[in-house]
Amino acid sequence: MRIFPEGQNRKPRRTVTHRSQSGVYYGFTEFGIDDPLPNAAGIYMLVTEILGPDRWQIILVGETGNFAAGIAPVAAAPEALRRGATRVLLHFSLLGSRERLNAARDLWMANRAPLVSWTPEAIRQTA
Repeated sequence: MRIFPEGQNRKPRRTVTHRSQSGVYYGFTEFGIDDPLPNAAGIYMLVTEILGPDRWQIILVGETGNFAAGIAPVAAAPEALRRGATRVLLHFSLLGSRERLNAARDLWMANRAPLVSWTPEAIRQTA
């Protein structure tokens, strides 16, 4: 875990790394569930830190073109909150939407989170 300050008026953010099914490592920045999220594209995971320090239970995996607008409308987000999600982990990415979706599915395959932001048909395409 590393902590990076984000400026004079911003709180430091922890970072964590997760490995995908194909062996790619992705760095994520931690945000509180109620923190405002940046206008940036990437992959997100709604998680809870119940397994000990820096040990996350991943509840939902998804991708978006804009974190600020793309997580709250996800149909599975309320269920992730009901299941105890307390943090949002963000991986910032300049990839296009299809590549982000493929990377998110690859991450999901490594941990089999109970919820995803894409359709069941998209999951079957990766199986």
